[in-house]
Amino acid sequence: MMKILSIFFACLMLAGIVLQGQTVIPNAGFENWINFGSYSDPVGWDTPNQELNLIPFIGISVVTKSNDHHGAGSFSAKLETKHYTFPPIDVPGFITCGKLTINLTAGSFDLTGGVPVVDEPTHLKGYFKYFPKGGDSCVIGIGLTKTTGAIKDTIGLGAFSTKDTVAEWTPFSAWIDYISADTPDTMNIIAMSTAQEVMTIGTILYVDDLYLDYTVGYDKNDPSDGINIYNDRETKRLMIFLDFEQPEFIIVRLFNIMGQEVSSIQPAIVDSDRKVIAYAGLPPGIYILEILRENKKFSRKFFLNQ
Repeated sequence: MMKILSIFFACLMLAGIVLQGQTVIPNAGFENWINFGSYSDPVGWDTPNQELNLIPFIGISVVTKSNDHHGAGSFSAKLETKHYTFPPIDVPGFITCGKLTINLTAGSFDLTGGVPVVDEPTHLKGYFKYFPKGGDSCVIGIGLTKTTGAIKDTIGLGAFSTKDTVAEWTPFSAWIDYISADTPDTMNIIAMSTAQEVMTIGTILYVDDLYLDYTVGYDKNDPSDGINIYNDRETKRLMIFLDFEQPEFIIVRLFNIMGQEVSSIQPAIVDSDRKVIAYAGLPPGIYILEILRENKKFSRKFFLNQ
């Protein structure tokens, strides 16, 4: 059976045009939708719905308008992983503020476009609910790029991901890691109900009230401040991005569900750095990543599989 492959940070390498003014996320509360007859799409966003509804009576929609919403609005975006029967493809719920084109026959995709960005936000934030099936994980990510002539450079990347069931509207935060000193000109935001190649039908992600944060400085009482983690499932590595206001002594350890330490990183004093923990060879299961930093402890649960 063909699968549409996971679209992580590679989805976010986009080009665009610079406009003057504040960076705006289009239709960030998902209040406005366009009805195309057999499906609807949120204004300012693209989904796989058009391609998936080409065949009458067989088409499906993996993104729909939901009355289950956060805050003062009336709607949210509901993303659901579904099975498309002809040709047989498992498709995640997927939204992007770029342009998504899917080739159903080849099981491939093409992502272009984006929206202008004229500043450098520190976080993508918003609210979500998640109901995973069979070990699924979701992702909500942002990519910032700059195009000079024919060359497109990645300026910043950020993503939030979880495998946990989240039954109530809950805030999320994706810290943006800037890997270039250049100012970006294009932004893309994506969200996926399933962020891995092996999908489980019925996984549902709700997204609402997205916004960009420009927080400057650190909350000394927040153990997660300055820590961003990306699970690179293709290379079986946890990528740990550290960016502290001042150098801190850290200890990084990975524990299995029994509390046994299975991997660690040499203790070090860091201010801005990247650390890597490889988990290839570990049995599939739940693991706890723990980062001790001065007098604070940060921990996050992961379901790691091979």
